[in-house]
Amino acid sequence: MELSPRGVNMKRAFIVPAIMVLFFSGCGKDKNEGGKTSPPQAKSESAAKSGGEKAQMPSRLQQAVKEGRISEEQARQIMARRAGGGDKPLVRLGTAARGEIRTHLVLNGTVEPERSVDVYARLSAYVQEVVREEGNRVREKDILARLDDTEIRISHQQAKIQLEQARLTLEEEKNNHQRNQELKENELISDMDFQASEARYRQSRLEFENKTENFKNLELQLNYTRIRAPVSGFVTQRLIEVGDRVTANQHVYTVEDFSPLLIRVFVPAADINKLQAGMNAEISSDTLPGRTFTGHIKLINPRIDVQSGTVKVTIEVNDSSLTLKPGMFVEVNIVTRSREDALVIPRTAVLYQRDQVLVFRFREGKAVAAPVSVGVTEDDRVEIVEGLEEGDTIIIQGAEMLKDGVEVSVLK
Repeated sequence: MELSPRGVNMKRAFIVPAIMVLFFSGCGKDKNEGGKTSPPQAKSESAAKSGGEKAQMPSRLQQAVKEGRISEEQARQIMARRAGGGDKPLVRLGTAARGEIRTHLVLNGTVEPERSVDVYARLSAYVQEVVREEGNRVREKDILARLDDTEIRISHQQAKIQLEQARLTLEEEKNNHQRNQELKENELISDMDFQASEARYRQSRLEFENKTENFKNLELQLNYTRIRAPVSGFVTQRLIEVGDRVTANQHVYTVEDFSPLLIRVFVPAADINKLQAGMNAEISSDTLPGRTFTGHIKLINPRIDVQSGTVKVTIEVNDSSLTLKPGMFVEVNIVTRSREDALVIPRTAVLYQRDQVLVFRFREGKAVAAPVSVGVTEDDRVEIVEGLEEGDTIIIQGAEMLKDGVEVSVLK
């Protein structure tokens, strides 16, 4: 039977798509290295793995990982359990135990020397010798530098000779005056001669006193040519060079006393009643990782700064190793309250809800809500005053979405 052109075209339109379906269906089969078709189980595992890699972690889980409450491995376990259809909330357990807990006041400040003394030249002269450099340790009255003393030394020597001459003259006039007194008593000398003798004696005494003061002044100037340390400590500034001409009252050195060191911190007025002079303080610095230093409160200013609302508190610290240095930025940690035998749990176990504070106990696979009263808080630990007993097993992670009596699975 012959087909019309229209019938032939319809038949071709049916056959061609069918052939293409069969061809691509055969090409799309998975085969292993031996050319065999992969089993359905392998395809399922591959799809599951691919789906797990592409799955996005919920924002709440990401936040928990970021805050360090759970590790990435634990997050993957939670994700895997969700993918497997688990319906019990995952939690981590801990134990209520006794231990020491403290409250701290953390402040920042800068290390300062107890004393910083500027040294000044006392006269005008050229610098002859620089004896001590920056960083040198000095004692009180140690020589820091010497000034040229040539002219002053000559004047000092002349004054010394003049003083000796005045002393000899005074002794001679004194002896003459004593003899004249005896002669006067025996009426062997006139009143006029005796008065002249007495005047010469007084004049020689005044001359001796004048020469003495002049000699002392030159001796003092000679001593000023040696610039000395006014206090014991370290040289932190040298502002002169050999050959410089210094003038009177010119700043030439700075000496600082590092024993002890001081740290001035500013405490909010609301916290000042927690502090007392003598309280211990721990000092640390980012520039000295792992090192802590012990100090104590030396002074508490009785006045509150009106603009900042703070009170200046001075911390004293002794560091014989000289590791702490003036100018160093430090953190000061002051213990304001301490409990040695407190019942302590992790802070993550405590839930604050409207009018109560809750902790979930773990009993027979269930989360049991327990109202508690909290006391001192230190970093990531909280003191429980009432509501728990020592040794109670509690939920320390995963409690945020729990309800009283719900069954839970323990995250390992």
